[in-house]
Amino acid sequence: MRRASEKQSLRAMKLKSYNCLVLRVKYPLCFIQPELHAGSGKTAMTTTRANLYGVAAILMWSTLIALVRSVSQAFGVAGGTALIFTAGSIVLVLRQGFPKIRSMHPLYVWGCGAAFVLYEILMSQSIGLATSSSQTLEVGMINYLWPCAIVVISIWINKERMRWWVWLGILCSLAGIYLCITSNSDVDLAGFARNIMATPLPYGMAFVAAILWGFYCNLSRRYGEGQNAVPFFFIVIASTLWVRFFITGSTITWPGWTAWAELVYIGVVFAVSYACWETGIQKGNMLLLAVISYFTPVFSMLFMCMWLKTMPGTGFWIGVALVVAGSLVCWTATRKSG
Repeated sequence: MRRASEKQSLRAMKLKSYNCLVLRVKYPLCFIQPELHAGSGKTAMTTTRANLYGVAAILMWSTLIALVRSVSQAFGVAGGTALIFTAGSIVLVLRQGFPKIRSMHPLYVWGCGAAFVLYEILMSQSIGLATSSSQTLEVGMINYLWPCAIVVISIWINKERMRWWVWLGILCSLAGIYLCITSNSDVDLAGFARNIMATPLPYGMAFVAAILWGFYCNLSRRYGEGQNAVPFFFIVIASTLWVRFFITGSTITWPGWTAWAELVYIGVVFAVSYACWETGIQKGNMLLLAVISYFTPVFSMLFMCMWLKTMPGTGFWIGVALVVAGSLVCWTATRKSG
């Protein structure tokens, strides 16, 4: 009787080991990348971990601005942008597979999808319409209104509560961003106003893009339900950009291997950063990530200074101090009591 029981126990252990082996072969991503299957109950995605994903996205975005401009100059604005999103689409599909659109909330797929696609197209167009490097900086500065848009729109869509001094923190952070961006450039408020009056289109497009990104983040938070349709969004953007490329008769220049290496790096980092951001805003503290996002231009300028081996001026560090102070004020205004 005892031997029969031992044999039965041994047989059950072997069967369990075999089933585990089959699962590892059939569903390897469940063991290698558990965060992709967080909704299945295999591995819970904690808020802290999701926040770290969002912070990682912000750091990755900060390294891209200088390189995106370099790739656009090497391949042409239209061709370079289309190639970046094509490379990103390939990376995302290889990493996550094609998303199951039919199982997702329609407002997430089509509402968030429209906001995501329009944001990227408007931003690429606004930068392409900029007539000088200083105007490019000014357009980028307007785009940095998106963290503010996330906070403001969250009051309406997600019914977030915040204290009145959040507006002081936003103004302080925006002033710091202005100083960080303009410390080593020819941008000034009077010239800024003149450029807006002379060529309002790129500035208007950048402003609308910032508002759209605020809507995207809030709608994704509300209707995403832990799903991730970013690969689908990237494919739609890439397809749209290629259609525009061929309709306008644009051409691609073929640069050296350095530009191709930069393109591969941007494609990988671009794709991974957006996937991380999607996890952060859906499963982490979105308002905290919006506050930390005010540091994006600070990190970006530091990266560019290291890349170009230059030292930022005094105005930059004053701007950093204002961003830090403004972010802390925003954080205290949005933090839930108790």
